[in-house]
Amino acid sequence: MDEHPKTDSADFEYAKEKGVMFDRLTISVDQLLERLNGIFHAIPQKKVTDAFLNSLTNKRLDWRSGLGSYGNARRLLADPSSSNYLLDHGEDLDLNVLNFERIKWGGVRFFGALYNWLDLELLYKEDVPAPSQESINILQAILDVIEHSEKNDSPSHLRDNLKKVFNVSKNERHLLMEILGAVKILKPSRYERKEPGKHDWHFVLHWRGEDRTTCSKILIRSLLKMKNY
Repeated sequence: MDEHPKTDSADFEYAKEKGVMFDRLTISVDQLLERLNGIFHAIPQKKVTDAFLNSLTNKRLDWRSGLGSYGNARRLLADPSSSNYLLDHGEDLDLNVLNFERIKWGGVRFFGALYNWLDLELLYKEDVPAPSQESINILQAILDVIEHSEKNDSPSHLRDNLKKVFNVSKNERHLLMEILGAVKILKPSRYERKEPGKHDWHFVLHWRGEDRTTCSKILIRSLLKMKNY
């Protein structure tokens, strides 16, 4: 199989003009951190949270992704000694795969600096309106489900319970939770808990229902600046 699938040159140039495809990138770790730091401080937090809230009703999964990238970028910039696995710099990098994942699923690799930078750069260029009351109500319903979790609920239990108020695919609910984990709304109180044999959790792997009290509604309202709506 060809590692670099071919796109007709005219189609590729058109896609680049529209900002959905890109030339391959070579970037050092210092350059990547500089770009990530620049966009993290340039993009208004309110724009990130407005995009997230809008995504709950307009299905723009690429807009939803920005909140996860914002949370992880903050973490990586506070600890630039993170492993090369997270600071995914290098030669001949394919940004098109990352943007496909962003548009199709709302992101997959929130833990990676390269994805965070690309995600926030693209969101920065979007015209994001104020979220509707319906979007805010959906978020509040999601937070209510979290607040009423049973003590021993695992991330998988919460993912199932969220279907009652956010009836989307299992994968979409899974990534929503990972985004909430990236910004510490779903924050484990401890990390020595037993891991399941097979899983694809990252940020919320060690979260349990008993941790619901660590994400009070007051903290969440402040974090998402809902007082502005």
